[in-house]
Amino acid sequence: MKVIQHFYSAETKWIDVLVNTLGGTIEGNFLIADNEIYCGRHYILEMEERIWGIVIDISYRDNLLLEYINKKNNFIGLYFYLTDKDVNFILDNESTILGKTDCNLIVIDGALDTRYAVTQGTEVYVICIFIDKELLQEFVEKIPRLKLASKDIFDEEKNTIISMGRMGIESIDLIRDFKKIPYDNSLFELYFRALSYNLIGHFLERLLTQKIIISKVIEDDVKSILASKVYLLENVDEVFPGVEFLSHQAFMSASKYKKLFTKITGLSPGAFFYSNKLQRAKELLETGGLTVSEVADKLNYTNISYLAKRFNNKYGIFPKEYQSFL
Repeated sequence: MKVIQHFYSAETKWIDVLVNTLGGTIEGNFLIADNEIYCGRHYILEMEERIWGIVIDISYRDNLLLEYINKKNNFIGLYFYLTDKDVNFILDNESTILGKTDCNLIVIDGALDTRYAVTQGTEVYVICIFIDKELLQEFVEKIPRLKLASKDIFDEEKNTIISMGRMGIESIDLIRDFKKIPYDNSLFELYFRALSYNLIGHFLERLLTQKIIISKVIEDDVKSILASKVYLLENVDEVFPGVEFLSHQAFMSASKYKKLFTKITGLSPGAFFYSNKLQRAKELLETGGLTVSEVADKLNYTNISYLAKRFNNKYGIFPKEYQSFL
């Protein structure tokens, strides 16, 4: 697998970094390529002095490990993914899937280096936004409910900003609508600025609805939580193993494990497991090969009524009704 390293910070001239590592031709704010690594384009825009935005719309022609190594930790990266295949976010040898089913939004502190593994043929559409931490703190402090917490959120001695979860439907709809705009549209830059600031706004709104957990996170912690996520996804057909078992696997106390899992994924271990179990139930129903009762048995639900109640709470329809519409 070919390794490509990007060295960057909030002040990075991104178009220079990308052309040096991936190749291509610079045309204004676009980097366009059709080479052995990828085909497609990047659009890079410095929206203001301390905010950069990038559109990545490419198809990879090789199996690659993309390493993003930070020169400074003075920024936060927001990554919004639309992909046709799975992309693996990696720390050491542990990974979490980005894209269709698991995680399509990463918010990550510049203090953490990142790696992504992509396979040949993967098509990726990503909106990346890099924001200077001091500027982001100014945004946060304008929100009355977050003003008191902002000092701790941005205190590098106390907290590491990291989240790996799912975009809200509003963000997905905005990105899909933006994707329809031709690159040669004379207002493309204006539309991209509007999209970027809207996505930043959605991120700030999520802070209002999520429990803010102040905790320092090191790469080994993230690696352990990613490994735990993989374990839960691979065993989603089984009964929830319990926090004590999972924390022991992660070499953490139960309280630390639950705290970090919730901080990184936005969900408690149990909520994450049962949400993905219901997603699995939905997928099994869509095959048409199993009855609702058989799905309940396969996924180790205590009874069909419990599955039906959970399914209706999540999707607004009972599983038998859902199957009848397929």
